[in-house]
Amino acid sequence: LYTGTLHEKFGVMNLVRAFRTIHSENYELVICGVGDSEEAIRAVAEEDKRIHFLGKLPREQVLEWQSKATVLVNPRQNCEEFTKYSFPSKTMEYLSSGVPLVAYKLDGIPDEYDSYICYVKNNSIECLANTLKSVCEMSDSDRLAIGKRGREFVLTGKNSKEQTKKIVDLIESV
Repeated sequence: LYTGTLHEKFGVMNLVRAFRTIHSENYELVICGVGDSEEAIRAVAEEDKRIHFLGKLPREQVLEWQSKATVLVNPRQNCEEFTKYSFPSKTMEYLSSGVPLVAYKLDGIPDEYDSYICYVKNNSIECLANTLKSVCEMSDSDRLAIGKRGREFVLTGKNSKEQTKKIVDLIESV
């Protein structure tokens, strides 16, 4: 599942291309959102019935889709200048769902997240497809454990109380 902005520069079409290299009928790709790639996604979904384009959905429905997914994907690659300073809010939203996250290691993502994200090793379409397959082919219990660890990390260590404490501690240390 991918939910979010459907702009080419954020990698959504690379996700579609990677998915299309997976030839198993057991896989489905669900995409929700709006952006400059909508028409291209609609066209591909017409050709490949495993791809489902849902467009813009209410937040409650998006969160429901996220909670039911096998894997959540953020296809934004680490190859643009802005990714040095980029920490997609989608990372927190996806991790808090309790479902494994497949993403690229962006320069703006602190190392403390590395244990909770299934990173794509390089920018090739093949590597993205292989990472998706690898996570999907894990046992249900392994996927559940990865998702649960990510959820606990976000809910206990990245909540508003903990983040406010860090700001107060920083201010007091000056």
